[in-house]
Amino acid sequence: MKHPLIFLILASIVFSGCVSPTRVDYDRAAVAKIGTYQCFVIDDRETRANYQDVVLSPIVDRRIEQAIQRTLLAKGLSQDCDDPDFRVTFNTVTKTKTEINDLGVGPAPFRRHPYYGYSGYSRIDINQYEEGTFIIDIIDNSSKELVWRGAYTKRLGWSAPTDEEVQKIVSDILKSFPPAGR
Repeated sequence: MKHPLIFLILASIVFSGCVSPTRVDYDRAAVAKIGTYQCFVIDDRETRANYQDVVLSPIVDRRIEQAIQRTLLAKGLSQDCDDPDFRVTFNTVTKTKTEINDLGVGPAPFRRHPYYGYSGYSRIDINQYEEGTFIIDIIDNSSKELVWRGAYTKRLGWSAPTDEEVQKIVSDILKSFPPAGR
C-alpha cells in the first residue's frame, strides 16, 4: 500500500461512525409478555420524585414525557386504559469525564526551556467535560419488575435540548421496543 497514513485516517473516520450512543437491554424471558403489551402509563415528575432524584427542569421533563408518549402512540400502543400493562419512567445520570490527548513532541531537542531542560517535551492536552446518560425504563405493571431498559449517552452542551433533539433521542432509544421475539 503506497499511502498507509491515508488508509489509517479513512479507517478511523469509518469506524468512529460505528459507535452508537444508544444501548438497550431487556429480560429475554419476558419477551413474549412484552409483545402482548397494549397500554402504558408514564410516571409523572411527582411519582418519580418518590423513588429517584429528579434533576431535570420541569420544562425538559415535559419535553421527554411528550416525546415518549408520541413515540409509543406511533407504535400502536394506547394510554387510555384503567389498568396499564406497563409503566414508563426515565432518569438522567451525569459524570465528569477526562479526555487526555498527546499532541506530540514540543520544540526540537537541545532548545533551552526553563522547566524542561535541554530536551524536547511531550505536549499533553487535558480536557474535562460532563457526559450525560438518559435512561428509559419499562416496568411490567403486574410484577413491578424492570423488563426493558434503553440508554443514550452523549457529551453535554451548555443548553437544554430542544423538542426536536429530545424527540430524536427518545425515538432512537425506543426504536427497538418492544423487542422482537427470539
